[in-house]
Amino acid sequence: MIVITYLDWFGTPEEFEKHKEAWKKACKETAGVKSTKLYTSHQARYHYAWITEADTYDAVMKANSKMPPRDRKAMTHAVTEIFTEM
Repeated sequence: MIVITYLDWFGTPEEFEKHKEAWKKACKETAGVKSTKLYTSHQARYHYAWITEADTYDAVMKANSKMPPRDRKAMTHAVTEIFTEM
């Protein structure tokens, strides 16, 4: 499955680096998460898109549970889309 999380970031660049490294680490430590990459969006709507490949949605949720609490001033919102292979 592919999970795409679109997000806008309004925090500092240093805070974003910490957030990026925390997500990469959480994914690396979670069984069933194969890869994650950050892309910058060329759409007007979102600043970034995380594209994560995983075996199951549960694996993504396990990785997500390892993240520190979200700073809602830095990341005001995120939208996640889940794609499964047919």
